Formats: sequence, C-alpha cells, structure tokens
Amino acid sequence: MIELPEYAIVNRSLECGMHPYRLLLPRFEESPAVRRIATPSVPIGPLLDSARVKIKKGEGYLYVDVKIPAITLIEDYYHRANPLDLYLDLAHELTHLRQLAEGKNIWDHSLHYVDRPTEIEGYAVAVEEGLRLGMTEEDVMKHLSNPWMDDDEIARLRNNIDRFLAG
Repeated sequence: MIELPEYAIVNRSLECGMHPYRLLLPRFEESPAVRRIATPSVPIGPLLDSARVKIKKGEGYLYVDVKIPAITLIEDYYHRANPLDLYLDLAHELTHLRQLAEGKNIWDHSLHYVDRPTEIEGYAVAVEEGLRLGMTEEDVMKHLSNPWMDDDEIARLRNNIDRFLAG
C-alpha cells in the first residue's frame, strides 16, 4: 500500500450534494500533477476555484457532467475506493474540466474511448502521478482496468498514454 502525501488525501466526510473540488482535495494545488493539468489559458488556481464535485447515489465511479459542468462522483465509490485510485481519478476528471474550459469535446463519440485525446490526457495525468508515487506497472494496469474495456483496449490505452507522455 502506497502512503499518500497530504495533498493526495481525499476528504471522505462529505454528504451527497454539490461541493467545491478544493473541499475534497484541499491541498491539491501542491501536487506535482497540477503541472500536467494546468495550461496557460486555464491556470490551476482559477480551475480549482471553479471546479465542483457532485456526490450522488447510484452505480459506477465518477465522470464529468458537461451540462453542469461538474465532476459527478458516485457515493459508494467515494467511500469505498482505494485512496490512491480515488485521488488519481479526481486528478483525471479535473483534467476534463480544464479541457471543457478550453472548449474541447470530452465526449467525442466519433473516436473509440481509448483513442480520444481527452481520455488519453486524463489517464496520462493519473498514470504519471501514480508512477511518481510508487505504483508498479501491474498497479497501473489494474488502475486502467474497468468494466467497459477489454484487455486489448486497456493495452491500447496504455500504449496511447506512453506516446502522450513521450511528447
């Protein structure tokens, strides 16, 4: 089990409802991941100031609701997720909020999920940070695994992430 630094510890005491992102990750601005998320057009401070997380009942994990816009976090996952996975997922989804602020279509269904530039970037933020914190390649592959992707798609996503991070 990787011991998380203070900036990566998610506040898990919140009830269902809308909350500022900074309430879930109060020290996220200290995370090295912000260097990958922030851009000149969307600096990290204003992004964190405006970002919201809606905790709600249901099934699943978390995603960005582009209509609000906000990260929607399923209550059960919020309370039960591995602490590192939850932190990395919140960083991933914050990347999507930045992409939305830049006018990008994060739900571009003309591309397969694992080939969408927005998803590749979101996962790249999580993988780079996870590796920096001590994740093994096996840990990374487990983090990337989810019910809507098969093994070949996960491998393709991992390759896409490597290409993205290589620049």
